[in-house]
Amino acid sequence: MDEENYQTIIQEIEKYLEKYKLKEKKLYRLKSNNKKLLIIRRNKIKLILSLAHKHLLSEYFGLETTLTKLIKRYY
Repeated sequence: MDEENYQTIIQEIEKYLEKYKLKEKKLYRLKSNNKKLLIIRRNKIKLILSLAHKHLLSEYFGLETTLTKLIKRYY
């Protein structure tokens, strides 16, 4: 790899260091309050919504509360 391509890759990575973190093969979005939100792959969204909705405690809180909790936890 030539130096120019190498530097371009480094610059691209550095742009995102403040916004993202990789931990144990999971990608997180970092919020301004240092909270980490797990980034969900598109093919997992339906599964997570289904699990959150079908869980006994989630049904008790209702749709709005369940969605609010998911938004606070996932990106």
